[in-house]
Amino acid sequence: MTIEWPDRRADVINALDVLAADPPVLDPGAHDPRTPGLEDAVHWLVDDTFWDLRDPAESIGTFLSDEAEAVAIRRVVKAVVAVSVRQGPTADDAKWFSDEAWGEVRAAARCAITEMRRHEGPG
Repeated sequence: MTIEWPDRRADVINALDVLAADPPVLDPGAHDPRTPGLEDAVHWLVDDTFWDLRDPAESIGTFLSDEAEAVAIRRVVKAVVAVSVRQGPTADDAKWFSDEAWGEVRAAARCAITEMRRHEGPG
């Protein structure tokens, strides 16, 4: 399948990479010093896509390749939103990374990365 917005798909994959990684050593303000960091990842995965309000399946053909990717993304978004509800969207990154469900965010992101990379060609 041809993806209409490959750059936005790349942003989603980059966001998933951030969410799947081990939490970094935080800066003195308790924020993720990576670029992209946690704030970017949440923004690209949730705010830019509206997947917290819309079914990711609506993005098949634009950002996503198929229903399997949509299912995987749904799981990640659900986990991220649950952390946001508990910690607050403006809480420092330390609170997000120490949330009881952060392990679920990471596991879901790893699964979603695997699913999305299934569709990438060589090189």
